[in-house]
Amino acid sequence: LFRSYIHGFARFHEGQGRDVLEIGVGMGADFVEWAKAGPRSLTGVDLTPRAVEHTRKRLALYGFDADVRVSDAEKLPFEDNSFDIVYSWGVLHVSPDTPRTIREVHRVLRPGGVARIMIYHRYSLTGYMLWFRYALLAGRPFRALDDIYWNHLESLGTKAYKISEAREMFRDYTDVETKVRLSCSDL
Repeated sequence: LFRSYIHGFARFHEGQGRDVLEIGVGMGADFVEWAKAGPRSLTGVDLTPRAVEHTRKRLALYGFDADVRVSDAEKLPFEDNSFDIVYSWGVLHVSPDTPRTIREVHRVLRPGGVARIMIYHRYSLTGYMLWFRYALLAGRPFRALDDIYWNHLESLGTKAYKISEAREMFRDYTDVETKVRLSCSDL
């Protein structure tokens, strides 16, 4: 179920014949899906050498080769207008400067290109469950939801955004579509 949700968001098949960048390759599952689509070029970055190595191994198991490297999303090592598609699922909201990563995506995206970026929504079931556990049950009912995300969701420093904040970060983009989805993680 979770994988089908990502497929609908990513639309991997649209990578065929295009230059694709994935930011935050992780274990390489989505990256292999991009490779299967037959892009003209496929590039992936991650902040950790371990993730890059896992992704390279996964690619090799499937018989693919691509440019996968360690890089910081706040300072992408690519020329302006380099990619037709930039994809990042649940990564950019962990960056210390998320707005900067969004600007970097815009910089490397070609005119007419597509950015598919998933960042966490502040007002989610997961957030409220964490607030219940780490604020209400801990006797700190006025603890901010941002503090809860920062300290208790995934890795230290995770953030979540209101729709208005997301729209502000993407203000330089031509056509922005924001959607809030209930996912398996919320359940």
